[in-house]
Amino acid sequence: MINIKSNKGITITTLVIAIIIMLILTGTIASNITKSNGADRYNNMKADIILIKDEALLYYNKYNETPVTERAIEVSGVTYHEVDLQKLGDITLNYGSEYNKGENLTTSSDVYVIDNNLNVYYLKGIKMSGDIYHEM
Repeated sequence: MINIKSNKGITITTLVIAIIIMLILTGTIASNITKSNGADRYNNMKADIILIKDEALLYYNKYNETPVTERAIEVSGVTYHEVDLQKLGDITLNYGSEYNKGENLTTSSDVYVIDNNLNVYYLKGIKMSGDIYHEM
């Protein structure tokens, strides 16, 4: 008797299991990429804040005034002032790029603000893991 059934090839069950495993791996990789992007954005904002704070302190020591614009913002009873990046000289930032585009800053949230103690905050904030961070 001749065996008609051939064992060459792959079964549907094997194919479905392989596809499920690939989907699980793809989901895991995508999740890790999203988490690392949030951390990268936070670290970029942190570097910006450190740079602005250092430059603002140098400016304050030199001119005895805070490098701010006329725009004041009040949040929960605390007054913040918009940092005037032009007064800080030639610095390169990761965020707050609307300064370079000449956009209307009176309604923008893509700016850095500073309080009376020279603490710097990014008004727009960085979203990471579902939370929004404005400071380091």
